[in-house]
Amino acid sequence: MKKFGILFLGAGALSLAACTASVDEETEVAVESVTYSLDAENSTLTWGASISPEYGHKGTISFKSGSITMEGDALTAGSFVVDMATIKNTDIEDEGKASYLEGHLTGTIVDEDHPVDMFFNIEKFPTVDVKLGEYKDGSLSTTLTILGSELTQDVPVTFTSDENGASIKGTFSMDFASLGIPGLDQHGEGSISTTIEFDLNVMLTK
Repeated sequence: MKKFGILFLGAGALSLAACTASVDEETEVAVESVTYSLDAENSTLTWGASISPEYGHKGTISFKSGSITMEGDALTAGSFVVDMATIKNTDIEDEGKASYLEGHLTGTIVDEDHPVDMFFNIEKFPTVDVKLGEYKDGSLSTTLTILGSELTQDVPVTFTSDENGASIKGTFSMDFASLGIPGLDQHGEGSISTTIEFDLNVMLTK
């Protein structure tokens, strides 16, 4: 009789454990992946390049496409394409001089001092691809593929999201020295610094 009671209690314990595991499995909620697409019309990216602390130029450039993927509150992936043909200058009032600078930056105006492969050569490299990595403690891992080479840097941004959309905003600098871009030289007198300032405002919608 005692053996029967022990066996009965053991079977009951196993049954209870199985039921508990089943309930836990059923109540576990899968995290849904949500994709947000670039709102190009309401997104902006401004740049600032300098020859010295007292002298430089500013402008804008546009995103061609982009999206991010989220799981719950976490940013898990993202990619953007920057259209290099949209480089614009915004601080030179003379339109002719502004266009001349834009032509040098894009490689569409070639002269003795500005060969086609100086700066960004948009005929050969029309876009810059941007891949997003981990976002943690206000810092976003960002990898740029520019002129056929990769540059990875963590940049300080504020990332927010809700049921309608998301945004990535921040003011930061990126150092392009490792890419050896012709025309950018940290040490040459009178040359443009390899460190470029950016002001980013990306808006995304579901």
